[in-house]
Amino acid sequence: MKKFHFLIIIASILLFYSCNNSSYQKTPMAHGNPGDIVLVMSNESWNSEPGDTMKAIFHDYCPGIPLEEHWFDIHQIPKDKFIEQNLYHRNIIYQEINPDLKEAKLTIIKDKYAQNQVFVNIAAPNQAEFVKEVSKYRKSLIQLFLDADRDRWIAMLSKNINKTVSDKIMDKYHISIKIPVNYYLDVYEDNFAWISHESRQYSMSFFIYTYPLTDSTEFTTKYLISERNKILKVNVPGERPGSYMTTEVKYDYPYLEKITHNGIETAIMRGLWKMHKDFMGGPFVSYTKIDKPRQRVVCVEAYVYYPNEETRDKIRQLEGVIYTYDLVK
Repeated sequence: MKKFHFLIIIASILLFYSCNNSSYQKTPMAHGNPGDIVLVMSNESWNSEPGDTMKAIFHDYCPGIPLEEHWFDIHQIPKDKFIEQNLYHRNIIYQEINPDLKEAKLTIIKDKYAQNQVFVNIAAPNQAEFVKEVSKYRKSLIQLFLDADRDRWIAMLSKNINKTVSDKIMDKYHISIKIPVNYYLDVYEDNFAWISHESRQYSMSFFIYTYPLTDSTEFTTKYLISERNKILKVNVPGERPGSYMTTEVKYDYPYLEKITHNGIETAIMRGLWKMHKDFMGGPFVSYTKIDKPRQRVVCVEAYVYYPNEETRDKIRQLEGVIYTYDLVK
């Protein structure tokens, strides 16, 4: 009996500990699809200027995509619906209108209700100030959610790497990159590699190519397109005679962004590719770096071929892979 009472006491202590120690309770993982945002806002606000402003920002068309796709997919719900599973969505924007506030304020909270969650609280004394606050941080909000989706993908990718291919890329080209487990090395030349994932419906691939660093090397759209076209003409032929991959410049000109990535100036180019003398095409994104010790330019590029279907999330997924790329000293 004494042993029985002792076990009851121990069980009671454990139960009390689990109920009162928040660290013991496991926080749920955030859920939702990439590119989704839950917007907690009243129906009245959604159907007036605040809602129109959110649509203008997040429902603007995403550049560098063949079909008309929005930057994000917004799912508006009123506050009384912000319960249960909605609390655990990966990306949340919460509107708070409080007349007692002196000025509007935007607050970013990571992991508020779930792991890997981004929660943005936008508080304002009235609707007009809310619109001003959101408009002021337009670009930052877009980048915030793009980065969050990318980082989630990289975290998942890190557990599913094709180490054999990644090691081969390291050995020949002296760059580190996390190649997904279901991708295969199709071409492995001195200055050009082609890594692909093929299905019946679509193709998702990477190119890695290098060319000499010269006095004429510059990070301009015109220069990078010219070098890209020369390399792909030789290395990426099409099925039809005389066809090859090139860059679409007539109907949708690529756009360039320069960032510092892993301590190195990096040119990011986004646009559309097409096949010369054929009817294939789709989106691409490339990250170009200068490797001064080896006197070369290194480009890692990804493209998607998914005819007549949406490609926004697929090309963003591939860019997440490219984001892991770094030059090895």
